[in-house]
Parts: sequence; C-alpha cells; structure tokens
Amino acid sequence: MRSISVIVPAFNAEKTLEDTLQSIVAQTRPVDEIIVVDDGSTDATAKIAATVPGVHVIHQNNSGVGLALNTGLAVAKHSFIALLDADDIWSPACLDIHMANLEKFPQLDASVGWVSEFVCQSLPPSTAARFQPRPAQVGWISGATLFSLAAFQRAGEFNPMLRGGAWIDWVDRARRAGVNFGVVNEIVLQRRLHPGSLSTSAATRGGLALTGAVRLAIARRRQQ
Repeated sequence: MRSISVIVPAFNAEKTLEDTLQSIVAQTRPVDEIIVVDDGSTDATAKIAATVPGVHVIHQNNSGVGLALNTGLAVAKHSFIALLDADDIWSPACLDIHMANLEKFPQLDASVGWVSEFVCQSLPPSTAARFQPRPAQVGWISGATLFSLAAFQRAGEFNPMLRGGAWIDWVDRARRAGVNFGVVNEIVLQRRLHPGSLSTSAATRGGLALTGAVRLAIARRRQQ
C-alpha cells in the first residue's frame, strides 16, 4: 500500500492550525506521518501542533516556507508527499481522490486537484468584506497536490530565497525534469482567505510575490 507523509509549514498559525491538522486526521484515507515545521513562531503554534496525537513537530529559526518545506522533506519517511499550509483545509476525501487518480494513471508522478476559497469565519464583517472568493478552479498550489518522493528527489529542493514563489519555481523545475502531473476534476482543498496569509495576500494574488520564480524560469529557458 502506498504511504503518505504530510508536511505542514507553520508560522504564527495558532488561530488556524488546529482546523488544518484536524482536516488531515479526518481523511478517509489515513495518512502515515504528519510533520509540522514550526518556522520560528512566537505564538502557540508549536504547542497546538503537539496536542494532536502522532504529529512530529520540528522547530527552526524563521527562514520562510521554502526552507521549512525542505526541512520537512529531509525527514519524511514515506513514498508520497502532501503539503498543506497551516491555514488551509483539505476536503475529507482529498487523499483518496489523489490516490485513485495516481492508481488509474500509473504514468503520473503527481496528482493535482481543484481548490475552492472561503473567507475566514472569525473575521469581523468589515475585514471579511475585503476578500472575494474566486470560483473553484484547478489548484496549481502545493496544498492541492500529492506527489511522489521520487519526483521531489528528481526536481530538487525548494528554493529558500523565494518565499512567495517557491512552489511555482519547483513545479517549473519538476516539469523540466520530466515529472508528470495529472489533474483530477474534484475539489480537494479549501483555501482560507484572511489577512496575513501568504497565499491570499494582495501581493501574492496580484502576482508580485511570484516575480522571482518567473525570472528564474525565464533564465532556465534562455540557458537551453
């Protein structure tokens, strides 16, 4: 049976981390390992992670999501890897959906599902009004993807200098390394919209945080 390691990079995520971890624990396809990388949090993030049975908590100085993912991947023990931001939530059958896709199409190295968005329920109305969830769409983001450990080893580590674009950069390198991605047309991830979220900040949604990743991708094409 294929085994799965889940890596959750977390920085000052005490308000959302419990919901995120519970969405992992409640999967219809149980996971084999949960690794929370506490990226130098100054709140109760690490304590909350430690209350969930079976969670392995790793501490590091604040270094950004790219290095946090590399830290988790360095100790991951299983053949498939799933990544989940500490403020997002998986659909209950997320991993079952991905595994079925990978089993149906054995040539795939990674499965990509759809993502929907929701405004964090804890926000006051004046703040919540600043966010507009987009229609559900293919989720070319880390939390909507399940990939093999071999694919990661083929493409290499995440670039720790690209705090907002490490995943986009990695996908580009993975494709160029021959990693085969396949889309499954089911929602696997609910992405939380709230202030302070890297994935939903104005800069990220507007593309500014991805500039470095795009420049590296262009440079790689020019070299060839």
